[in-house]
Amino acid sequence: MGDEEPQTQDMVTEPPEPGAGLDDADEGAQAQKAAMATQNKMNLQTAPIRTYLDSTVVPILLQGLSALVKERPANPVEFLAAYLMQNNPQKA
Repeated sequence: MGDEEPQTQDMVTEPPEPGAGLDDADEGAQAQKAAMATQNKMNLQTAPIRTYLDSTVVPILLQGLSALVKERPANPVEFLAAYLMQNNPQKA
């Protein structure tokens, strides 16, 4: 009884029909890119706080802080805010 192996059915996959698939390879690439972007966005929504910040805010914030240190403006908060608004990677 315990020595019996479960029966497995051999799955036979047939080759795709000629002409099956995408008509436009570029359109397929764009669709895949859009799907990946949606998946990444969903992953960020459920990511831990540190991962979310490291993926979204920290890179541009570090660039802004580096520019801030080089410039040393009279109003550093306003300078950093302007830098972040001008260099927002999501603005593209």
